[in-house]
Amino acid sequence: MINKLYSGLFLFIVCVMAITALAYLFRAIIGPKFSDRILAINSIQTIIILIICILSVVQEESYIVDIALIYAMLGFVTVVIVCKAYLRSHHKDRANDLANLKEEARK
Repeated sequence: MINKLYSGLFLFIVCVMAITALAYLFRAIIGPKFSDRILAINSIQTIIILIICILSVVQEESYIVDIALIYAMLGFVTVVIVCKAYLRSHHKDRANDLANLKEEARK
């Protein structure tokens, strides 16, 4: 009896998290700024990790948590690499804009 209640509760929580992940996906697509998109993707990754951990509890298999940890590490590294690449390109654009302004000021 209690196991059925927990299973129903876990299913409800997973459904709510899936709906929230879809809302974040919408935000990642529509987001006006790059930072909004990165935060939305990071939030989706966190929700997926939570869903994987809930799956581990429902299935009563502890190795699934290891998969969630690996996914968390990959997600963190991915966000860091994407942010670093964006900042590098952003600084190049700013340097080009500054050089163009200096050339216009000389004329």
